[in-house]
Amino acid sequence: MKERNRLLRMAFVLAISLCLCSTVIAFSGESAAVRVLLDFLLRKDLQRIGDATVNYLMDQNRQDFIRIMLISPDPRSPEIMTITRYMITIMGPILIFATLFCGVYLIFFAGSPAARSMIKNMLPGIMIAMVLVMLSPYIMNVILYVSSAITLGIVTQGAPNAMMVLLPATDSQNPIFYFMTKFGNITWYSAEASAPFMFLAILLLGSLLVVVVARYLVVGLFIIIFPFTIFLYLFLPSREIGRRLMEQTIKWIFLQAVEAVAALCVVTMITALTPYLIEDVLVFLKLVGLLALVVVPVATVWFFRDFLPA
Repeated sequence: MKERNRLLRMAFVLAISLCLCSTVIAFSGESAAVRVLLDFLLRKDLQRIGDATVNYLMDQNRQDFIRIMLISPDPRSPEIMTITRYMITIMGPILIFATLFCGVYLIFFAGSPAARSMIKNMLPGIMIAMVLVMLSPYIMNVILYVSSAITLGIVTQGAPNAMMVLLPATDSQNPIFYFMTKFGNITWYSAEASAPFMFLAILLLGSLLVVVVARYLVVGLFIIIFPFTIFLYLFLPSREIGRRLMEQTIKWIFLQAVEAVAALCVVTMITALTPYLIEDVLVFLKLVGLLALVVVPVATVWFFRDFLPA
């Protein structure tokens, strides 16, 4: 009886071992049918999620890219005006201290021609800063109005919705769908090989929206600190810091006009060349145009500098 029970236990252990071995062989052997099936299911899930994300981002670009590019924060809105008034309140004692500093410096170093010359150069800047700091919300409003008017004029001269040209609904003329289809024919057997192309499509479409949204948020920040920027630029000891801040403020505000010029150039070129180009070249030009709408604003902020007097 004991011998029989021992044989039954050994048979059970052997059966379990054979099942585990067959499972391992199915995953690691040459046939690997289970692994292929799981990879196929994984790729189908990735494709479904990726397609939904890509379609959503394309719809958002078609509907909102130009709209977001044209808008700017309102410096006279109650929320921003509350913070701006607080900044102006803080600037009052700073301007008074700067004036006292000039007076004390002039008293103790009145015999120095260099000191008198420096004070003579500083005082007009402080007086002008006192006026401009108080008017900073209205000055900013004028700058934003000029930038928006220029941008709107550029957009209306070209395609009112450049994204409908660069991301058309027709799959064969849409650069995102075109390249995903082409590479999908090569990488159908592997989820790992297909994922990078899906990721690049999502990255490009997301970057287009990130650029215009980031511009809106950064301009809002520069509106809030604009009174402080004016003071730093007009106060001689802090002129260099103020110049950097003022340059960044101007660049980020007029970045919408730069983006509009880039979109107009790209759309005009593609529209003019469409009758003369084959579909593959035309799709490639649209892809380059999408990349230009991301690269041009970043390059403008990064390389365009030192245009204000020191």
